[in-house]
Amino acid sequence: MESKANYAMIGTFVLVAIFSVIAFIAYISGRGLSEKLTDYVVVYDTPPRGISVGSEVRYNGLKMGEVTLTRLDPTNQNNVLVSIRVLETTPVMKDTYGQLEPLGLTGLSYIQLRPGSSVEAIAPQVIFGEVPRITGKESQFDYFLGGGESIIDNANVALSSIVSALNPQAQDDFHNILRNIEIITGNLAQSDLSKERIDAVIIAVERAALDVSVAAVSVDVTAKDVSTFLNSGEIKQVLLHADQVMKTADIVLLEYKTLAEHGTVMADEGARMIEQFTATGLQDLSASMMDLRSLMEGLNRVVSELERSPLEFVVGQKKEVTELPQ
Repeated sequence: MESKANYAMIGTFVLVAIFSVIAFIAYISGRGLSEKLTDYVVVYDTPPRGISVGSEVRYNGLKMGEVTLTRLDPTNQNNVLVSIRVLETTPVMKDTYGQLEPLGLTGLSYIQLRPGSSVEAIAPQVIFGEVPRITGKESQFDYFLGGGESIIDNANVALSSIVSALNPQAQDDFHNILRNIEIITGNLAQSDLSKERIDAVIIAVERAALDVSVAAVSVDVTAKDVSTFLNSGEIKQVLLHADQVMKTADIVLLEYKTLAEHGTVMADEGARMIEQFTATGLQDLSASMMDLRSLMEGLNRVVSELERSPLEFVVGQKKEVTELPQ
């Protein structure tokens, strides 16, 4: 009986120890056994430096989960898929993205989930074996390192330009500039800059500033007058009248076009009539003139006969001449 009692005590102690270890592990992990988790996949098109299994996943600086798996995208070898598991209460929206953040100076990184402007939550459930995906972005430090090569190239170009600019001729030019500045300052020191002349210059500057101020006020008043004129109804009436004038001009131009078309038709008819007259009318006129000339000659003969002997012309007999005896 005593041996059986020892076995029971040992078994009880082992069970208590196992449950204690499980409770301690759950306490150390920072979440209770009743917490529900959700899986997502963060897709990076650049290398996610410092990320490995167990890396933290934060939201607004608070730890919400960890990285469970890293692998290459089987459809695109340039992408890296990082599987994360976060608390179900984490507000992951459709435009939420995961940005890499350095974890101090250790070289490690964590994923910072940053919210966007959308208020529509992404579907957390697995559909046909696919886990919802989140867009990943590199850290600002990685972006700076990625552009470091171009920065170094630009620095080399700038240094080369500076070296080429500091040639002996450029140095001589620079010394000449310094010498000229020294000469100018010496002349200013030797010039007569009395207090009266300085006061006169200041007064002239003040007068110029006053004139500029008066001119600015005048411009402001003119601008206000122009604005008042533009905002008044007069400009609208002028524009309306101009519109009416343009419409009337359009009507006049249309009538002028119609008149020009009619004039063209009449000119064509006149040309055709002149052509017909020159073809046949002139010949008829020439024949008429010849007939008229013959008629005039006949009338002239009749008049001559009538004047010479009217009786003979009327009766048709010659006049008898009676001779008287001598």
